[in-house]
Amino acid sequence: MSASGGGLAAGTVVGGKRPVIAVEPDNCRCLHDALAVGEPVDTAIDSVTASALGATRIGALPFELLLDSRSCLVSDAELLAARDRLWEEFRLAVEPAAAVSFAAFLSGQVSSALPCVVLCGANTDWTPA
Repeated sequence: MSASGGGLAAGTVVGGKRPVIAVEPDNCRCLHDALAVGEPVDTAIDSVTASALGATRIGALPFELLLDSRSCLVSDAELLAARDRLWEEFRLAVEPAAAVSFAAFLSGQVSSALPCVVLCGANTDWTPA
């Protein structure tokens, strides 16, 4: 689950019995930094996912709900490769931010018998690279 400001990730915790693993880009990591110091902190943003995951600080309530969660980081190169793989193998057109969770799964940072990855294409750029 990508983290950003924490709302969606925190919503998966409420009433849940499964662990939540929040995945963030290396340079777009407000939850990861907050968990490291024990409170929400300002974080610099520099990622291809900044338009969707560019929260500079996680919200106080999402942070409280995500205290027992784990955060892992992926590079922009990993998430772009995951986005490309989703297209090439499954014909799923997703925005870069939506590929962060799949990137963590592909890199072996997330393992589960039944993982759940939320995908979105709202910020997809159809311009050839």
